[in-house]
Amino acid sequence: MRGPQNEVRAVTSLGVDIGTRMTKVIGLSTKGDQLEIQAAINFKLPADLILNGVVQEPKTFGRLLEDQLVPTGCRFQEAVFSIPTNLAVLRWINLPSLPADELRQAARYKVKRHLPFPVEEAYVEATPPAIEDSEETGTSLVIAVRRDIVASRAQAILYAGLTPIRAELEAQAILRVIERRLNSLSVLWRDASLTIIDIGGSNTHMYVVQNQRLQFMRGVKFGANLFGRAVADALDVPFEEANELLSLPGTALDADGIATISTADGPIRVNLSDALDKLTREFMRLLRYFRSLHPERSYAGILDQVIVCGGLVGLDGLCDYLSKCLGLKVESAQPIAGVIARFNRESFQSISNRQEALAVVMGLALSGISQQVTEEAVEHAGHEFSWTSAA
Repeated sequence: MRGPQNEVRAVTSLGVDIGTRMTKVIGLSTKGDQLEIQAAINFKLPADLILNGVVQEPKTFGRLLEDQLVPTGCRFQEAVFSIPTNLAVLRWINLPSLPADELRQAARYKVKRHLPFPVEEAYVEATPPAIEDSEETGTSLVIAVRRDIVASRAQAILYAGLTPIRAELEAQAILRVIERRLNSLSVLWRDASLTIIDIGGSNTHMYVVQNQRLQFMRGVKFGANLFGRAVADALDVPFEEANELLSLPGTALDADGIATISTADGPIRVNLSDALDKLTREFMRLLRYFRSLHPERSYAGILDQVIVCGGLVGLDGLCDYLSKCLGLKVESAQPIAGVIARFNRESFQSISNRQEALAVVMGLALSGISQQVTEEAVEHAGHEFSWTSAA
């Protein structure tokens, strides 16, 4: 019989994905190996509350977040929040194997000439370098973000009555979700090359992961808003209404790039081929560029499959369309697969239908769970920003 000292403690974590117009929140709980979503929130932000990644009025944001959390009846003490990938400077730099603090200082010295802002005004972190047996240094991913971006978001979380324990790049939150998925597969699949495409509203990023390590990352300055604007222009409706139409259940994309939108007044067909062509051209350009960096037929240049995430990805038929254009197997991220929900079936079904938009916030919540379960906050500093009020 198990004694109280051997009981598995339940751990809770709150992920807060702060966008320019919207904020997504997921409250996660785990006991043993079972993950449970306790709360899932999506709310709009006032215009200009977030400018260039900085929360202009942290107290206003904090009160909005607190007001959204109260009706859930869930109590959370700590939160992990997002940093947009496009607001970070990322460089692969050769560094020696050093203790975390010394590695961070070496990274600051090496990366400062690459920054568009003074290194004194930035948080800088570095992943442990990948060092071969015969080498003294190895490649480390160095990440720099302006302090005002991180600090304003942390302050906003504090105003919500929460303790901000970590800031994490959107890219790393997505990779955390993908890692959870890969861990359920065989070793052969876990080590395969994988391309991740994150279609945001105004930015789209492509990542290549090999041997469970990020090898390549590039972004373009357009995304799902292209499709919202195409629908708005075709139907002569406001942009916000167009986005809502695209997210309606039953909306589907055919092989010619025509979206059929199911409405109460009957189906509406909108041609999205121009926006799709622009997006797929950029994907092909990035794929060709990545392959050009490696010798022909080398393992590093092989791309096996694509996983896509972002709010638009739930559009039925999009993965098939991209697969046809890219000539690769394309799947959606499905970040909440295998997770149970505490709230009612209807609410869970509504987020399941568009779960690809939750990849970042789910990754943030998993990050908090990971930190509490492993109790390795300092050791994790090489993978994501650890924020403290003393910083």
